[in-house]
Amino acid sequence: MTPLGFSASACCAERIPALLTGEARYTSDLPIPGALHLAVLRSPYARARIVSVDTSAAAAMPGVTAVFSGADLADAWAGPMPCAWPVTEDMKSPTHYPLAVGQANYVGDGVACVLATSATAARDALDAIDVEYEPLEAVIDLEDALSDRIGSSSTTRSAPTAPTPGISRSRNPRVRSIRPSPTRPTP
Repeated sequence: MTPLGFSASACCAERIPALLTGEARYTSDLPIPGALHLAVLRSPYARARIVSVDTSAAAAMPGVTAVFSGADLADAWAGPMPCAWPVTEDMKSPTHYPLAVGQANYVGDGVACVLATSATAARDALDAIDVEYEPLEAVIDLEDALSDRIGSSSTTRSAPTAPTPGISRSRNPRVRSIRPSPTRPTP
């Protein structure tokens, strides 16, 4: 017994067989009439200018209700998402929108989204989105991150950005850059 008067094993014991046999139900298992599924296409670059986003092929796919890029939705947003907790008075908080507008600022930054009648249709439509990136220098040094040189081409401690190994470019063969990313110098 715990101080609250019950034990976790007794509380959850009746649900364990369903979890082990795959019969447990989760919120994503609940059929909700008219519900749409969202999938987000994310940037494989640590920092890159978004040259173009072509969503026409994805929009034409069966089951797809709508496809949006950050530029498509920019006018609909009241403003950037606020920083929930400014740590210091002089903290620099970059403008951040739900989907990147003009530039992806980190690996995994949302670039476009798909709404579809099924999760499978939404994920499949991501592959049809054609994004063209111009890779930019990524800030990888704490001193550069704290300085006012962020985004400047004169940074000396920044490394060239390349697609992150954890994100497969083969997942979306239409993701391409307009110039090849230089390789990092070997130490």
